Amino acid sequence: MKKQITDIQIDEKNPDRCALFLDCHQFGVVDSSLIAVLGLRIGLEIEAEVLQKLIEADGVTKTKNFILNLLRNQTYSKQQLIDLLGRRGCGERTIDTALAELEELGVVKGENYARSWVNRRLRLKPRGKRVLKRELVSKGIDQSTADCVLDTIDDKDESGMALKAARKQAVHYKSLLPHVAKRRMHDFLLRRGFDVDTIQRVIDRVLKN
Repeated sequence: MKKQITDIQIDEKNPDRCALFLDCHQFGVVDSSLIAVLGLRIGLEIEAEVLQKLIEADGVTKTKNFILNLLRNQTYSKQQLIDLLGRRGCGERTIDTALAELEELGVVKGENYARSWVNRRLRLKPRGKRVLKRELVSKGIDQSTADCVLDTIDDKDESGMALKAARKQAVHYKSLLPHVAKRRMHDFLLRRGFDVDTIQRVIDRVLKN
């Protein structure tokens, strides 16, 4: 059912905000710029649900633009952006929608981005959790999200990746003395972020002869 806009009141303390009244009852407070953008005026009849969706869409757009401006000068994790937007007074649903849309575009690097990046990294160039975590953090992923994503890699999977990397590398050590080959293999796998126990098991398998 349509309702009529019966009043639009500019906030005296904050002229950038206006209170909208539908059928003489306050509907909500919006940015003054939205009045002109949506063509809102006293006497206009509109469905409250439609008006609410328009206001929410405008809020999401403004939030996305604010985030993009922030990211031009500095890297923020998803959680940092959530905290910053919350302090700015943005609603939870507006924040979630804006971040989800930007994350889908790869602009905001959250959990979905981290999982996709790790899966691609493990498929093309396997690394241990230690290196993967360092790389994720360097890309703006907060440590708790990085830990959550990396916890899905079990020890068996990590051992398999280390074994694959070691077998490929072992061809370069055929002419070396056993103790030299083991030392170099150990350093090679350590640089790739695998833990010491995994490295030792892999070396025992690959360089046993």
